[in-house]
Amino acid sequence: MTTEPLFDSTRFRRVCGQFPTGVTAVTARTPDGRVAALTVNSFTSVSLDPAKVLFCLADSSSSFPTLMEAERIAIHILSRDQEDVARRFATSGLTGEERLDGVGWTPGPGGVPLLPETPAILAGVPGEIILSGDHVIILVTVDHVHLKPSDTPALSFYQGRFTTPVVAASE
Repeated sequence: MTTEPLFDSTRFRRVCGQFPTGVTAVTARTPDGRVAALTVNSFTSVSLDPAKVLFCLADSSSSFPTLMEAERIAIHILSRDQEDVARRFATSGLTGEERLDGVGWTPGPGGVPLLPETPAILAGVPGEIILSGDHVIILVTVDHVHLKPSDTPALSFYQGRFTTPVVAASE
């Protein structure tokens, strides 16, 4: 008699992959000037008053120590034509500085790297950091917003691939 495992993490990941998510680039800066640059698809708004957002990442991420000490964090919503940035920021083995090398960025409030070519940026001060399983949830109180209106759809992640959502034509 064979028994099936009660839980299969590969199947769990495939099930979660059925839900399309937006793709963001997160940058951060510590008091001593170290930076983080990473791709994150687990991002959501939390509160309007005060303005708060959150994102999640594996506690094994090479960016985790820098994020734990960051004074400022920026979340950049990427457009369909910025898949190269998403891939670069997801490349393992590179430091935050190396990931930013060759990517057009400017220093924002508190020196946090901002990617001005992205359609939208939310920047602010990190708050609560919640450990949950093998991931951390990082809350950010937003005090800086940048919106660059664009007709280019956002970059998404679906079933393990970068994609673009279908956008209905406006009448």
